[in-house]
Amino acid sequence: MNRRGRIYGVLLILIIFSLSDRLFADEDNTPRLRKLDFTPFQKSLDQFSETRAAEIEEQLRDATILDLQAALQTGKLTSEELTLFFLDRIQRYDEKLRSYIELNPNALSEARAADALRAKGIIHSQLHGIPINLKDNIDTKSPLHTTGGAEILLHHSPEQDAELVTSLRSAGAVILGKASLSEFAGALTMDPTGANAVSGAGVNPYHPGLEVSGSSSGSAISTTAYLTAASIGTETSGSLISPASQNGCVSMKPSLGMVSGRGIIPLVRFQDSAGPITRNVTDAAIMLEIIDTKAVAYLPLLNRDALQDVSVGVLRDEILWSSPPPLPWEFLSEQYTIMQRIDRGLQKSHASPRAIQLPSEELKSLSRLIFIGLAQDTVGYLVNAGAPVTSLSDLRIYNEQQPETRVPFGQLLVTYACSMTGEFADQVGSEENDLPRQYEQLALQVRRQAADILDRIFADNQIDLIVSLANDQSPLYATAGYPAITIPLGLDKAGSPIGVTLIGKQGEDAKLLARAFAFEQATKYRINPGKPYRQIHRFQGVTFDLQSPNIHFGNTLVLKSAKKQTKSKPIRQEIKGSVLGMQARDLNQDSIPEAYIFVRDAEDADSLLIYTFNNQDALTRIDFPHLTDTVGYYGNDHFSVNATTIERIYPLYTSDTSDPGDIRPTGKSRQITYQLKQNTEGVHLEQIQSNERDSPVIE
Repeated sequence: MNRRGRIYGVLLILIIFSLSDRLFADEDNTPRLRKLDFTPFQKSLDQFSETRAAEIEEQLRDATILDLQAALQTGKLTSEELTLFFLDRIQRYDEKLRSYIELNPNALSEARAADALRAKGIIHSQLHGIPINLKDNIDTKSPLHTTGGAEILLHHSPEQDAELVTSLRSAGAVILGKASLSEFAGALTMDPTGANAVSGAGVNPYHPGLEVSGSSSGSAISTTAYLTAASIGTETSGSLISPASQNGCVSMKPSLGMVSGRGIIPLVRFQDSAGPITRNVTDAAIMLEIIDTKAVAYLPLLNRDALQDVSVGVLRDEILWSSPPPLPWEFLSEQYTIMQRIDRGLQKSHASPRAIQLPSEELKSLSRLIFIGLAQDTVGYLVNAGAPVTSLSDLRIYNEQQPETRVPFGQLLVTYACSMTGEFADQVGSEENDLPRQYEQLALQVRRQAADILDRIFADNQIDLIVSLANDQSPLYATAGYPAITIPLGLDKAGSPIGVTLIGKQGEDAKLLARAFAFEQATKYRINPGKPYRQIHRFQGVTFDLQSPNIHFGNTLVLKSAKKQTKSKPIRQEIKGSVLGMQARDLNQDSIPEAYIFVRDAEDADSLLIYTFNNQDALTRIDFPHLTDTVGYYGNDHFSVNATTIERIYPLYTSDTSDPGDIRPTGKSRQITYQLKQNTEGVHLEQIQSNERDSPVIE
């Protein structure tokens, strides 16, 4: 299987050979069909201080929900503040990440209500006052909508919440909003994954060029980017495990039937399952405990020794060699480093691992099952929701009428499903055909086949746990209805997150969570998005402390200073690009040092931020004066700081008067020299020289 998140990898091969249509959508994102509405919170957001946001961010960095509850209980944090923190980050970053389809206008009210109950000593659960989001194929009543990411359901508000949503509300959770997804759980198109008509295409928080996977893409993106405390997604075949793995999250696909599917837009109702997406196993246990209809207390069962002496079967060849045949030495595999991390984790948790092989038997009819499920279950939901379609063919035709807004990324799978299911596509719900019975028989047949394969693997190898990678084995565990959980392994050579996936026996969800917890605690492999930067520089009795997460989707820096036991108020600055470094100088020799921070953007252009102290010993920024000569200037600046001056160099371009977009380099550059000057208003930069040069430094 393609471990980068193609939910139904086998289908891609079929489509390539069956259709000559365009497979890949335009890389540019599409406009939202419904913009995120911050109006109910804007006044509170405007009053939410950057200092408080930075303090909460520090508390959240490695926190579990248990840690958040401790902070809430001691008064170090309120649910209102935590909700505002997430709303603030959503407002700052989600236009780029596209992890949300809609915000809950009552989110702040729910948080305040949770705080009021806590003040009275009423705490409903470990989720009380914790802000979470829900994948947008999970029913939520008005004022929220449930769209499945589809334009046809843009204004659909179910009459009641899904059963699991009722449980979450009763537990005191704060619903932030609805998370984006691959439209109709990935049954519309496969490229890009994580794309839908309503909110556009999701973007991986680790790098915009990495795949997000699906279909629970928004749940994974928002969780790893700290736009929510946790999320609930759904899976038919890999839709929880794959995006969690691809975005550095933990996710649990429970045993079939452990979580109610009532009120979830179905893809294959005989196989679908909701589950948590979190940043750690502890939070997954807390979330599952609330939505699980079996009333199992998972949290007390988490144990660092849960893997000790457990017989573990490792699908070693499948992990090392995704494309057979295997080579004679493991170190030749691109996945060798990943395999070593798995080995170390199992060793440190004192498991008893052995290499196992998959049987040669393959599942039959899985792709046909999914397409019939789309025609029967998904379209059936549309019919009940009052959508203007009665069949899969109707849906295809409806989308074709306004493709720019209804299917901006295409509907390749719907088109293929119509041709594959043939006459069944036009007979959904008809009593004149036998499709519903055939569909159920096929679903149960494929489930039994997958369960038989897994049972033989467990029995023949005398093991209690199977170790795989990402969603490689989703056709087996998901189809069989067996539980699986993925735990982050860090980043691969390309900088992409990847997760190890543990597969348990049917109904042994508690054991699986405990074993995942043991592996996580023994390894702590998860890495947050970005490449955190920190530099401490001491100069002339002043200590400058610079920190930045260096994330691509909305970076910030925090500059602190200490001078003779006195700490200045930190500077928090949004920046475009990544911090390269910091220098401390005293260019104007007034015995008051300056901090020079170099930032580089995605186009390899630099910016220079300068900070010094004002008369009150507070950090203040020194801005560059406007350019006096902008002819030929199109950016791409580079800076250097010398003994007493600052040099700024940028290339000069010329444009065609008949075609302003035709910009060409002139082979020259401009060098501007600045000095720091002092006047009654304070220190400022003054341009003292400007020269045009041949043989530019920047091509």
